[in-house]
Amino acid sequence: MSDTSAKDAAPRHITRLPHEVVERIAAGEVIERPASAVRELIDNALDAGATRIRVAMREGGMRLISVADDGIGIPADELELACQPHTTSKIAQISDLDHITTFGFRGEALASIAAMAELEMTSATDGGGMATTLILGPAKPPASSPAPRARGTTVTVRDLFQQVPARRALLRGPRAEAQRIQNVVRAYALAHPEVQFALTDDGYLLLQTSGNDLRAAIASIYGADVAAALLPLGPREVAGALIRGVVASRAFHYATREHVFIAVNGRPIANSSLFAAAEAGYRPLLRKGRHPLLVASLALDPSEIDANIHPAKTEMLLRQERTVAAALREAVHEALGSVPLSVPASTGLPSATHFTRPLQLRFPAQRTRRGLRIREPGIHYSGNAEDEALEEDAFQLPELTPLGQFDNTLILAQSPSNHLFLVDQHRAHERILYQELLKQRESFLGTDEPATGEPEPDAPTSPGQLLLEPLLVELTPTQAELLLPRLEELRALGFACQPFGGSMFLVRAVPHLPGMAGDPGAFARDFAEEAAEDSNHWLDHICTTIACRTAIRRGQPLTLAEQRTLLDDLRQTKTPMNCPHGSPLVLRYTRQALAKAFEW
Repeated sequence: MSDTSAKDAAPRHITRLPHEVVERIAAGEVIERPASAVRELIDNALDAGATRIRVAMREGGMRLISVADDGIGIPADELELACQPHTTSKIAQISDLDHITTFGFRGEALASIAAMAELEMTSATDGGGMATTLILGPAKPPASSPAPRARGTTVTVRDLFQQVPARRALLRGPRAEAQRIQNVVRAYALAHPEVQFALTDDGYLLLQTSGNDLRAAIASIYGADVAAALLPLGPREVAGALIRGVVASRAFHYATREHVFIAVNGRPIANSSLFAAAEAGYRPLLRKGRHPLLVASLALDPSEIDANIHPAKTEMLLRQERTVAAALREAVHEALGSVPLSVPASTGLPSATHFTRPLQLRFPAQRTRRGLRIREPGIHYSGNAEDEALEEDAFQLPELTPLGQFDNTLILAQSPSNHLFLVDQHRAHERILYQELLKQRESFLGTDEPATGEPEPDAPTSPGQLLLEPLLVELTPTQAELLLPRLEELRALGFACQPFGGSMFLVRAVPHLPGMAGDPGAFARDFAEEAAEDSNHWLDHICTTIACRTAIRRGQPLTLAEQRTLLDDLRQTKTPMNCPHGSPLVLRYTRQALAKAFEW
């Protein structure tokens, strides 16, 4: 180690970087890995009006990437210019950046790829069958030659990052990089179902879509069973944004978020606010750690977005981001929570890849043993394609006529179309109470109340029921700090609580719900502690807890009139098919399934 201190070192002079160093730095920002190159080339193909895009790769794209399209092509005399930095046909002046209508616009993609690998581009602008090929690379001057090709462009990238060993060493290997490329192609295929996409890896076909519609694209990628269980998302218009898409029923769920796709004006994006909003919509409807297949497409005026915030163009700012995100959350929540799980008539088990939630009941399956037909119990998975395609009237809970109770737990009811519904009375009441709490909160906060936890003399009082004797609750200093700004939200739920010095709080009222009638003070301490949890979803959590603890219990007998009231109230909720915890509360046996099971 040198004894010379930093302050004694001679100052370095500021100099202009060489052109090749500038190009290498810029290329490193745009082309992070093979999937980045594929994304840029697909953007160019879509901008060229392609209806067919074929992507091929070898060794995860590190050895070869090829993207071929049938777009308008590039004139021969402009091929070399197209590979220069900051050259593009998509924008011409600074005002164009405020109204971007193309996927590419920075003019850096081809130049960045050529700085990192050998680039070969063959393009034709007519149907004459003759094209021009241009080859260039980091240490290779441009060379062009004639070549046969129909109208369109083929871009081939060889030995990516060969001249940048440090970047190549950071890649995760052929299999992981191939998976990233597959994710990119899949996202674009779902964002543009009208375009035919094909992806091959070392000659093996991994993905191919027909170019028809979104349902056909999902069927090609995920299978016919998933396509048959799609639920419409929207259309919903808010703040100038049109939200539409599909979400697969709750029978299909995955352990990762990689099957949640959001596109803005046809561009797959990674906007954290929109993804958080989508997850907030489906999180109460699925088990913890599970995620649905979701394809959401947002159409906005180009002036309402800014795509020029990241070289990769996967990030995007929306002018009305909070409003659009809230609408997306509502659309996802209502679509996924409005359809019951159906028991299929088929007795075959679908693939466990997609069907991971077993139903609570099933019809006996037939099998043959030594020439005898027998029936045996077991678990059946939801997802038969024929029965998952629900009728239009099944997208909301129909008017049900109660028939009775099973084990004082399930309400058996009949729909006008003669389907049999099993309704979990506890979970149904949970959903009703949860909805009532939210409505009560919105109504209370809609008045002009003070922003502090302690009401003023002329301010509206808490909608809860007063305790005969206020309860003193002591929390930890951390819990007290978290609870203080939440007191007004709690008061809107009927939970009146005010500071009493230090980390002490005085509870004066609790929510006015039937389950509180026995000993309302017994719930107060638990609610105060749960309301002080360090969580972004504390309000939803405490509403869920209140509804769960005060709902009708399993094993409680109900008269037919009480059953009818419960079913009618459930029908009025926004998401009547699951409880606030995300568990299913309605199970439907279609008349066709019953007929097949009993061989009518």
